[in-house]
Amino acid sequence: MTIPLTKLQNEIMTEFYNCAPHKVIFNKSQRNSLWSTATAKKDLDIEAIRVKCPALAHQIEKSYGSGNNIQSAVFSECVYAQTLANMIHLDTFTNCLDNHNFIPEKIAELLKSYNLFPRYAYSNSNKSRILIQAGGCNGIDSALITVPDLNIYTIEFKERGAKTCEPNLPKYNEDGKLRITDEFLNNYPQFKQMLLEQKDLNFFDIMGSNENNFSPESVNIAVTNNYVKKYADVVCTEDVDGYLVMLPANQISLWAEIVGEIRPAGKNHYYVWTPEALKKFIQEKGGEIDNSVVTIKKSNLGIRRARGGYGKISGYKINSLFFVYKRDCTDSGEDIEFDLHNVQQLNPTIAGKIYFKNLKYNKVKKYYFY
Repeated sequence: MTIPLTKLQNEIMTEFYNCAPHKVIFNKSQRNSLWSTATAKKDLDIEAIRVKCPALAHQIEKSYGSGNNIQSAVFSECVYAQTLANMIHLDTFTNCLDNHNFIPEKIAELLKSYNLFPRYAYSNSNKSRILIQAGGCNGIDSALITVPDLNIYTIEFKERGAKTCEPNLPKYNEDGKLRITDEFLNNYPQFKQMLLEQKDLNFFDIMGSNENNFSPESVNIAVTNNYVKKYADVVCTEDVDGYLVMLPANQISLWAEIVGEIRPAGKNHYYVWTPEALKKFIQEKGGEIDNSVVTIKKSNLGIRRARGGYGKISGYKINSLFFVYKRDCTDSGEDIEFDLHNVQQLNPTIAGKIYFKNLKYNKVKKYYFY
């Protein structure tokens, strides 16, 4: 039995599928190439990129100016938003980061209520309709707004392989056991069932690997209910042929393989919060601790390489959960020394992951609109 569309989903998807199908303006291979060049800070033809996708050009310029790398997902957001704007004839581009007064006051207030902070806008000539490309970790990627009546459709942009959300889990104690706190569940209720299914998980037992053993039901909840107070009406992604596709956000599991994941070692790291466990791991590696100074054979440690650093060693791994930056070490050749207080510990995370492996524009259109 087909799940019915909400009124908003039906309206925006009807308009979308009444348009001629559009391939995304830069396909995944092209985006990967641009991203690799941009993260290496090599020369790009920014003006050529600006002609096709001014938001992407601006993001690259910001990256070059700040020295910070762009996330590859940002490339896709810019490309998908521009492709959608092209489809529905929103031909005027505005950089809201530089033009703060472009968004009408009542629209700005509406966006705030959705935790949407405008980055870029795509509008028609009289500004009666605006597609907002937004920023902010707690908001939707985009909103299509009809200005006179404040009608709003919320839109997520997702690559063919993507995480819906990957928050830090609460820091575990010296025993390494997963902690489930009320604060975390209040902020991320969509992960409650996944966490309850792994309530006995011990990060010290599984370090070096990820936990993916979850029921389909718990992962579907995590993927569908991606936000605390709201969810997107629709999701835009690309199909196997590179065409932009629109799907109801609450029906992703019909079109994608969905996977749950807990990572003992996420991307964020902090000063060590389980010092006794750290000392134990160092001693197991043959290290000696004098007061807070560690002496250990370099050959007993792993190597941590800088992201985008072309193989440059940035630090040494005690194990998959703990590392120390090379700059904080004294290297005597065979041994290295460092202070325990300089060791970093990686925080565990939880996520729902989506893989649109066999998605086809025509199949989606036929399913919802015979």
